[in-house]
Amino acid sequence: MSILSNVKKIFAGMYARTFCHATEDVEKVRLALTNTVGQTDVRISKTEGHHGNPILILDTAIEGMDDISAFFERLGDNDLVRLEESLESRIDDGCNMFMRVDKQAALKGDVILTQGEDVISIRIKVVAYPSRPDVALGPVRAFLEGERSRRNPPR
Repeated sequence: MSILSNVKKIFAGMYARTFCHATEDVEKVRLALTNTVGQTDVRISKTEGHHGNPILILDTAIEGMDDISAFFERLGDNDLVRLEESLESRIDDGCNMFMRVDKQAALKGDVILTQGEDVISIRIKVVAYPSRPDVALGPVRAFLEGERSRRNPPR
């Protein structure tokens, strides 16, 4: 079974969001976002920070399974392992899986998980029946293991 057919059964959509502060170039932030999730329409909205500083919010929704699959393919082997190890803490009661990607690394084309503040926030809706985190864990864990095995086939 291909990775794509597995993705169709496991993930319903992916949502990405990041902030562009006044000191940042909005086109570079947009590039970091599209380097992470692929070419997509990016919505930009304006808000203000605590001290009145202007902030742009860039966000996008990915529904195409090719794009969700490509996102996981962009992650490094170590990050796939980190996802597997921390999976229980990443899936909420609504079966959403959360992760953060380093925005500066993404600008250079590298999709790297991080825990910092300067991030692209990723939320992936996991298909689970019944819709419970414990039900979502198994298929996601199997998917991640399958992706690692696909990259590193046994010899």
